[in-house]
Amino acid sequence: MRPSFLLFAALSPLGALAQSPAAPQLTPQETPAAPPVTVAAPAPGTLRTVTLREALTIAVKQSPEVAAARAQATVVSVGVRRAWTAWQPEVTLSGQFVHSSAEAQLDLGGFVQLVAGVFQLPPRNPELIPEPVVIAARNSRYATAQISQPLFTPAGVFLLGPAKAGAEAAELGALEAREQVLLAVARTFLGLQGVAQMMDAAREAEQVALQRERDAQAQLNVGMAVEASLLRAQAETAQARVQLAQLSGQSAQLLALLGALVGEPVQPAPLEALGAWWELPSEDQSPWEDTFAVRAAAMAVRANKGKVTYDRFSWLPSVAAVARGNYNSNAGFTGQTTTYDVTLAATMPLYDRGQRYVTLREDEARLAQSKAQYESARARAHANWVAARANLEASQATVVQAEAQAQLAARVQQQVAAAFKAGVATSLEMFDADTRRFLAASGAAQARATVEIRRAELAAAAGRIAASLEQQESEQPRP
Repeated sequence: MRPSFLLFAALSPLGALAQSPAAPQLTPQETPAAPPVTVAAPAPGTLRTVTLREALTIAVKQSPEVAAARAQATVVSVGVRRAWTAWQPEVTLSGQFVHSSAEAQLDLGGFVQLVAGVFQLPPRNPELIPEPVVIAARNSRYATAQISQPLFTPAGVFLLGPAKAGAEAAELGALEAREQVLLAVARTFLGLQGVAQMMDAAREAEQVALQRERDAQAQLNVGMAVEASLLRAQAETAQARVQLAQLSGQSAQLLALLGALVGEPVQPAPLEALGAWWELPSEDQSPWEDTFAVRAAAMAVRANKGKVTYDRFSWLPSVAAVARGNYNSNAGFTGQTTTYDVTLAATMPLYDRGQRYVTLREDEARLAQSKAQYESARARAHANWVAARANLEASQATVVQAEAQAQLAARVQQQVAAAFKAGVATSLEMFDADTRRFLAASGAAQARATVEIRRAELAAAAGRIAASLEQQESEQPRP
């Protein structure tokens, strides 16, 4: 998930402000417009105020997206246990109760008497004739217990390694998803802090505009100003309130997004400098190679290699030992109701309608695909690192310039205000100075938030957001 477009919309209000609709023309007799209706926001104190570190910690524990990624990794990890089943025994127990309308038996005495009657030959030793043997009584009970233990199977030899590699790739994929969620939390959190600073600048601009409006009204009442001065002051007030309403809407939107990412409604604490907070490795260490996405792609290549190896040796025979115990309530000729037998079975597939060759071609294609994806993941990770580093350097230069411009605009506003009171500056010059100060203050706030966002992006490009969080937690003093 990449909510960067929301962040950029939240951190780029200056263009929208410059193109905001003109304020309605008011006559001097009209009262100033009522304060704008801002987007409904939670009342102060109803949301939990957290720092960025606390927000990231909560997201790791409660974020629905992180939980979904972990569940998906758990599903894939079951494949390791499934691979082990190739070596585990199979035990079955079955039983039957059969009721028959007629008893089946073998009566040799009746057969002898029949032969003797036909040939008129009486038996000489009738005591040697056995009793009738019951083959199936009216009510018969049968039971079988069987255990089959594989001794050798190609699946057990060659598929265990690919299953472990696939499970590790899924775990790394879940960690990469967690890293992206934490990056989204950091972006949204820092974007909210930047919007909060811009709202402070907008409130200050509103207060200045209201003061200008009151001064213009007083001067108009005593005949020291014309109606244009009051109209300009009222336009400044309306524009400041429009800007404040826009920023309030962006803040409410980002608050909702932050709550969805974190897993509970929270609001950010004031902006703090986090330059030394992130664990940023040097470029000599090739940190992009250690990202979870690259490592997951490498494990996927390993898993597909193992599957191809299995396909090439799946023709090997499978050997299993089978022990079976039987119970029959009809003793039959053996005179025993319980018997057992032991079997050593070997199965060798000679030709399975070509399925093995089809599977081999499919797995070879997947192996080639995974290799290409691995190279692509490495290239993307390197590009992300280079871009994040360049963006950080650019934003650091921008924030210095923006803060200098904000300080200069504040001094210019003070000088123009003093000149206006002395009567050597016009209200139009005051309006221009006020606007420039607000834009400079908003630009500085945006630049400060952008620097922190770029640092978070650089940490994410090295896969170190969660690692930085864990390091900070380990350095915290134990209570």
